[in-house]
Amino acid sequence: MADNTVIRNETESVPQREYYIDVARVLSMISVILIHVGAINWYDAPFSMYPWGVLNLFDILARYCVPVFLMISGYLFLDPRRNIPIKKIYTRYLPRLVAAFLFWAFLYALITSGFITQRTLSNGVGIKLVQDTFWGHYHMWYMYIIIAMYILTPALRAIAKDRRALKYFLFISYIISYLIPTIMMIPKIYEIVGRYFNRLEFSFVSGYVFYYVSGYWLATEEFTALQKRIIYILGAIGCLGTVITTTAYVLIMQYPDSTYHEYYTAGLPLYSMAAYLFFRERFKNVNPDSKPMKFVLWLSKLSFGVYLAHDFGLIVFKKIGLTPAICTPFISMPLLTLLDLIITVSVVWTVSRIPVLKKWVI
Repeated sequence: MADNTVIRNETESVPQREYYIDVARVLSMISVILIHVGAINWYDAPFSMYPWGVLNLFDILARYCVPVFLMISGYLFLDPRRNIPIKKIYTRYLPRLVAAFLFWAFLYALITSGFITQRTLSNGVGIKLVQDTFWGHYHMWYMYIIIAMYILTPALRAIAKDRRALKYFLFISYIISYLIPTIMMIPKIYEIVGRYFNRLEFSFVSGYVFYYVSGYWLATEEFTALQKRIIYILGAIGCLGTVITTTAYVLIMQYPDSTYHEYYTAGLPLYSMAAYLFFRERFKNVNPDSKPMKFVLWLSKLSFGVYLAHDFGLIVFKKIGLTPAICTPFISMPLLTLLDLIITVSVVWTVSRIPVLKKWVI
């Protein structure tokens, strides 16, 4: 994970640290925990406006988090003025991601494989231990995505140098990756359009590349007041549309289908872009010497480790019955999120005191 300081050529001035990125990291980190706290009961019936609808609302409001993480990385790695040669990607950034993945995945695998409870490698436990280590815990899918983005970075940096190509890429990527696939979720549409669209194989601009590239655009574009307003309005529409669509579908079907609030639906990219722009505009001139910002900067340094380690606390919560269902979600969701954050930050900070682990897994 790169820091916030952009390394520029000797002929260019070195800018001040962009503190809004630290704020975005920390709030996104907390939002990840919030989503996974709610997920403990999100799939449980009965499905009604309350309390399930409240859990769903928390879930969707927090779903800007992973896209914003990708946008931050996209900005820091795609800036043409930043010195990131291919060799550095393969000798510094990718090895660290792989090391962090394997370290935390192995610790989770000790639990999920049954090794801790059975204390044996026989009866398939050893095989599952290896499989779970390389597959990763459920939330570690993000690590595969960011590794893929780093591999694509040298090619994407070429696009970032050309503003017209950049905007064209983002426009086409949104249409192909999010808008059309969302439209194809409408009954009968896939039968008409889908089988032909899928044959085009738009794999390069699909998936999460849009978030990665849009981070650079959002961080470097000079928007007018009207353009900002439009982005915020589209973000609100995207968020509200996702809430309505997901809630209505689950309440009608009485089945916890998460299809309509996944990161590849049309609303969440708009919501996430608005969230990123909000962080940039609202926190670009914060005072780094203030006590709140010093705390944010400290948390920001631990955010990568917190993302990877936070589910250990939630595993314990589920074991002892500490779930959002214990009381109204308006109270239980923030409290459990805060409790898991405190536990995880304490663990990650302790691990960071070991130099070799701080370098490779935090």
